[in-house]
Amino acid sequence: MPQPKAYAFIVNAILTVICFISLFPLVMTIMISITDTKDLASFGYSLIPRHFSLDAYVYLFKVPTDIINGYRNSLIITVVGTVVNLFITALVAYPLSRRDFRYRGIVSGFIFLTMIFNGGLVPLYILIVKYLEWKNTLTAIIVPALALPFNIFLLRVLFQDIPPALTEAAKIDGSSDWGTFFRIILPLSKPAMATLALISALGYWNEAFAPILFIDETKKYPIQLVLNNIVSAVNFIKKGNVMPGSVQAIDPNSVPSDSIMFAMMVIATLPMVFLFTYLQKYFIKGLTVGAIKG
Repeated sequence: MPQPKAYAFIVNAILTVICFISLFPLVMTIMISITDTKDLASFGYSLIPRHFSLDAYVYLFKVPTDIINGYRNSLIITVVGTVVNLFITALVAYPLSRRDFRYRGIVSGFIFLTMIFNGGLVPLYILIVKYLEWKNTLTAIIVPALALPFNIFLLRVLFQDIPPALTEAAKIDGSSDWGTFFRIILPLSKPAMATLALISALGYWNEAFAPILFIDETKKYPIQLVLNNIVSAVNFIKKGNVMPGSVQAIDPNSVPSDSIMFAMMVIATLPMVFLFTYLQKYFIKGLTVGAIKG
């Protein structure tokens, strides 16, 4: 039948074009990061470099301790924050999905209000620094993003799709609420939990504002702040703002400032790209959670 084949060809062609458009920024970023700085100044950005150069990565890793510490801190923030976030979010979302929970409407209303109103930045800073004394700790970055209302409502929708007969059968068999939650609810929620894990991990990994507020010690900087400081230092040298007698041997024209910015993007992005690749099959299933079924 020619019509279905033609339709499939058109759909595949459109999806292929969309795929190339989606991948183009990532590929372009990688190519620019390995392009010689003189070529960037003379010919501008190009998908295929005239001359390959790793000078940008050499400059970034001149002080590998900072990069390693930044990755370590970001991994701690991302892993701990994501795991605790998933656990707390699931514990809150599960009772809100149960029809026999008498106060689920009231509790949901209070949670929804926090999406519209919040205490503001100044009270949060005073709470974290003065009362909790979390200044210069990774806890100050992890805790404020735990149990976000959006994540709670997203997971509640999935839990509502799980047939009540399963939990009732488990209860008849003598399973406790905790046993039902860990042995039935969570295993059936892997796609949604993976989707939520990816969203949470992206948020923690890309967080750059909270560290500026609460972290002063350079050894506790996450990778985003480390790379930002490196780029700022390179741009400072590039403009010729060199202190007399300090680093006079550095030629500002030899500093690959443009390619360093793109190398920074590659270093900061690749871990999340690998994470998405690993969670892709769960993420696609998780996108259908709560969808209208015909």
